[in-house]
Amino acid sequence: MIYIFGCNPSLFQVGLYPYIATYHKQYPSIKIHIISKPASDLITMLENHELDMVIRKFGIETTFRNFSVKIASQITHCFFCNEKYKNLSLKKQVSLEELSNYPLLVLNQSSYERRALDYDFKKQNVKLEPIMDFTYHAPIVYLVKLGYGIGYTLKEAIQNDLDSKELYQINVNQISSMHNLGIVYNSKYLSTAANKLIAMI
Repeated sequence: MIYIFGCNPSLFQVGLYPYIATYHKQYPSIKIHIISKPASDLITMLENHELDMVIRKFGIETTFRNFSVKIASQITHCFFCNEKYKNLSLKKQVSLEELSNYPLLVLNQSSYERRALDYDFKKQNVKLEPIMDFTYHAPIVYLVKLGYGIGYTLKEAIQNDLDSKELYQINVNQISSMHNLGIVYNSKYLSTAANKLIAMI
């Protein structure tokens, strides 16, 4: 039996891998096919019954039109930098206005966290104008390590780099950093194999 789900690579790393590892031990004969695409594309595939489920991020609101949602865990986003901008990480708080004067690397506007970030900046009457934006988190982390600017990503994905002091978290008090990680699915078309994973989470 094979089941298919869509998930951003960074979300798989921080929120889903432990469950998949346990699931595979219990059901080694079930094959899993993971598709990585932007969340909007994955939802379209789910609507067309091409996927069993989609793993994605949510804010406080966890309803989703035409689908069921199961919240698996909470995840945290943060601004971060390398040694070049370490002075910012030493401040107790950094405002979005101050941060906007630095080169920012963020996800593009098709992503949930970019839309949430745009909203937070707008609330403070600050315009978010990144020097680069991306589809996935990995190039943001890579370029920040090279000193290209200040990034915004999942804190759990860079925790080892923060612990080793290769990267530094910047404390920004004007963003909604805590979000939910959830599973979106249509119970009418959910396979038995996918149901077993949902039950495990």
